[in-house]
Amino acid sequence: MGAILHFIKSRNAVVSIEVALIFPVILFILMMFFELARIALVITLVDVSIEKSVQNFRADASFNTLSEDEIKQIVSDDIIKNSYGVILPDNIYIELQQFSNLNEFAELRASDNNYYSLPILNFSVYLNEEFITPLPNFFGLGDSFQHEYRYVLGDLVGDSA
Repeated sequence: MGAILHFIKSRNAVVSIEVALIFPVILFILMMFFELARIALVITLVDVSIEKSVQNFRADASFNTLSEDEIKQIVSDDIIKNSYGVILPDNIYIELQQFSNLNEFAELRASDNNYYSLPILNFSVYLNEEFITPLPNFFGLGDSFQHEYRYVLGDLVGDSA
């Protein structure tokens, strides 16, 4: 019993208790730092991957001969290939709107100025990626984060008829 009283009275006990109380907070901050860094990495990686894929379409104007499903598949494959294995095919969803010209894209009436251009593609890419730690789920944030990307591809400067 004397050893316990000596331990409690000594200054080492105070330091041990302080460390024991602060350690979970430090661990939480460290885990959230890694979680936020990974979220930023994934969002940036997918953004660069989509930009590369869209640049490929800009370089090759034959995209207007492809169907919507073919374009979606090409973009999805490019995102997965350029993400170095970080993104899985089940984690992205792509919506695509095709417009035949600027009038349709801008929702202009036929009586307004008519503009002619290449077809315009409006991409919406939805990312749903799971967290790597259980902390966000513990605090009611769910088990995954979502992000939406939007890109417009086309000749937005048309010739007036």
